[in-house]
Parts: sequence; C-alpha cells; structure tokens
Amino acid sequence: MDARLIDKTVELLLEAAHVIILTGAGISTESGVPDFRSPGGIWERYDPTMFFIERFLADPEEVWRCMLDMHRSKEFSLWDARPNMGHHTLAYLEEVGIIRTVITQNIDNLHQKAGSKNVIEFHGNMLCARCMKCRRKYGYEQVLSDLETRLPPRCECGGILKPDAVFFGEAIPQDALKRSFQEAEDCDLMLVIGTSAQVEPAASLPLIAKGMNSLFRGLGGIPLPKARCSVVEINREPTPLTGRVSDFLIQGSAGEILSLIEKKIRSRKE
Repeated sequence: MDARLIDKTVELLLEAAHVIILTGAGISTESGVPDFRSPGGIWERYDPTMFFIERFLADPEEVWRCMLDMHRSKEFSLWDARPNMGHHTLAYLEEVGIIRTVITQNIDNLHQKAGSKNVIEFHGNMLCARCMKCRRKYGYEQVLSDLETRLPPRCECGGILKPDAVFFGEAIPQDALKRSFQEAEDCDLMLVIGTSAQVEPAASLPLIAKGMNSLFRGLGGIPLPKARCSVVEINREPTPLTGRVSDFLIQGSAGEILSLIEKKIRSRKE
C-alpha cells in the first residue's frame, strides 16, 4: 500500500464537509464472510438459483433448507461473523463526525455490529426475515429457532417468512435507492471500499458523486455541474472506476488500510 495515498486520504477526510462510504464484499471477507462471485465463493458451493425470487416463490421450503444447511456447515458464516478493523474504523469515523453515511451492498449486518448508526442497506439484511403477508420483521435468532421445527418458517399471522435480503429478480428497496442516490449527489468525498463496482445500480453511485451520471441533476438529460467531489478507492484490485472515475486507488487489505487511517486521524485529534 502507498503511504502517501493514505496520508492524502486522511487530509481529504479531515477537510471534507460531507463524507459517505460505499462498501462491498471485500470489507467483510476479512471477517470470514465469503463473497459470492470469486473463486471459492458461494456460487461455487451452492446453486445460485436458490437466490432467485422465482425459486423462492415456487419452493420456499427448499430455499430455507439450503439456508439452514449453510448455517450448520459454517460455510456461510453470516450469523457468527464479527466486525473487523475496517468496520470498527468506519464506526469510529462516524462517531467523531467525519463520515455521514455508510451505504453497503453487503447483507451481513457487520457495520451495525461494529457500531455504525447511519447505514443504508442497498441489498437488505440476511440476518432478518420478513413476513410476505403482513411484512412483520423477525430477528435471525427467532428464525433459526423456528427452522428447527418447521420449514419454511412462518409468521404469527401464518404468512411465510423470507430472508430480508434482495433476491435476484427483486427491486432494490425504493427508500434505500433514493437515499443512496441523494447522498451521492450531496457528498464531497466518497470512499469506495471492497467492491468490484460492477453490480448496478450501486456501481453508478461513484459516477453520480462525480457529477458524471445523475438521476436527479439537471433537466432534459443535461446534467448541471456539481461542486468538486473526490472518490477514493480502497480495494485489493483495480476496478472499472480506477483511472476513469476515482481520484486514486489504495491497493491492499481494507481492514489494514482503514486502521492506519484511523490511527493517523486519532493522532491528529489528540
């Protein structure tokens, strides 16, 4: 990793007025949570169609049986995963007023476990379930208990529970979409952490932050100019944003890089 770029990021964080964070699977793999697409990821071990809404609607019992198998095998360790240094640094930066919002594509609840308060879950939260009939929400402890006695788990109203994550074929929750796009419009610094920036519509958020592509700005398809915004990537590999959208990439472990940033900011605040 480049120490000069870490120092530059510290300065940007301390100078910016509206900082937001966009995180992807790369920040959580360091907590033992496997991603979906990489070699050895979830798609190589489980049938990807289990995460299609059509499959769930056709056979919720089969999909829940797969979820239970993941939990018992410890291969998909969302339930037992703990936040790492990266998650804790972001919670600290929010606590001291440096960052406003974390927008996450992850479904693992680790930002909240670390203490982050203002989290927009772009793809929902796999540690909760929601009744498809009355929309009541249940925590994972309740769901796991129910799974031991019946499949699929059910609400008190009799409705079937569905994991509260966005399945393929489902729309991004409108509130999360609207809030995320507005945050991207308003920010003057965005850190993009641990994401390949290939899954839409989340991949468009850095472009919106830069004023390059906006659903809210301008009329007749002609965007209005936006005040300067910096976009900094923290990732193990370059992405489609690198050299085209982001100002620079700090290449390496998200947890290690963020912990160095936190250490430098703490020393400046003492």
